[in-house]
Amino acid sequence: MAHPKEARLAVRREFLGGLTLEQAADKAGVPLGTARRWKADALLQGDDWDKFQAASLIVAGGGIEAAMGRVAAALVLRAEAVMAQLQQAADAEGNAPDPIDTAKAIASLADSLGKAKAAARALMPAADRLAIETAAIKGFVELLLRLTPSAAEPAVAAMEAYASGQR
Repeated sequence: MAHPKEARLAVRREFLGGLTLEQAADKAGVPLGTARRWKADALLQGDDWDKFQAASLIVAGGGIEAAMGRVAAALVLRAEAVMAQLQQAADAEGNAPDPIDTAKAIASLADSLGKAKAAARALMPAADRLAIETAAIKGFVELLLRLTPSAAEPAVAAMEAYASGQR
């Protein structure tokens, strides 16, 4: 059964918005196999739904800085938990925290933070650029459709061409 183009666009939109492919297909009323085929076909044309989903979620979540802030917060919480465990172990024995264990814990946490920072530096330029492009294009197309609803078909075609690298 052939599905209207709008169904494929709905699956893509819902997937990029954060739903799983199964949820997006269900919401659009198409079989999961069809949605998988559409996603695979799009990838062959240079439209990587997974990359756009990641970028969309970064934009929705406050940007790469917010994402890295969440990582930093998680590391701080981990550091506090490790230090609390060291203190509890020391209190149970009636002693001060073991300086060797404390130094090892701090070194491990510093190593984790260093690795997270290195990963962010390696990933941020591409992810940030993609997030900015995606947000700008999305905002422009939303404005265009609000001002000129009859432009939906050419706007969607232009977005698809842009996403597939036909710039």
